[in-house]
Amino acid sequence: MADASLYIDVEGEAWRPSPYEGVTWKKLHFDRDTGESAVLLRFEPGAAYAAHRHPKGEQYLVLEGSLQDGGRTYGAGTYVNHPPGSTHKPRSAEGCLIFVTLNAPIEDLEATRPNPA
Repeated sequence: MADASLYIDVEGEAWRPSPYEGVTWKKLHFDRDTGESAVLLRFEPGAAYAAHRHPKGEQYLVLEGSLQDGGRTYGAGTYVNHPPGSTHKPRSAEGCLIFVTLNAPIEDLEATRPNPA
C-alpha cells in the first residue's frame, strides 16, 4: 500500500527562525531516512543565507519579491535548479518568499572554523 498523501495548511504553520538573521522558514516535508525536504523560505529585505553546498542539488521557485544568487537576480515566477555539488550564498535586497526542495540536507560552508591563531 502506498504512503498516505500529505496535506498542510501552510497559512496555519508558524514561521521558524533560521540561523541567519532575517531568514525564516516553514517545514512542508522532511524524510529522516533520505534527508529530502521541502520548505518555504522567507527573506526580509537585506537578509542573506550563508554560503552552502547542495550535495544532491536544489530546486526553488521564487513566489514573491526577488532573490540574488550567483550574480543574478531572480524575480517572482522564476524557477532555479542547482545541480548536485553546487555552492551559493543567496540574499535578497527587497525581500522574497521562495519554495525550496532538496534531495539531501545542505552543507554549511561558513560553519565555525578553527581559529588559526
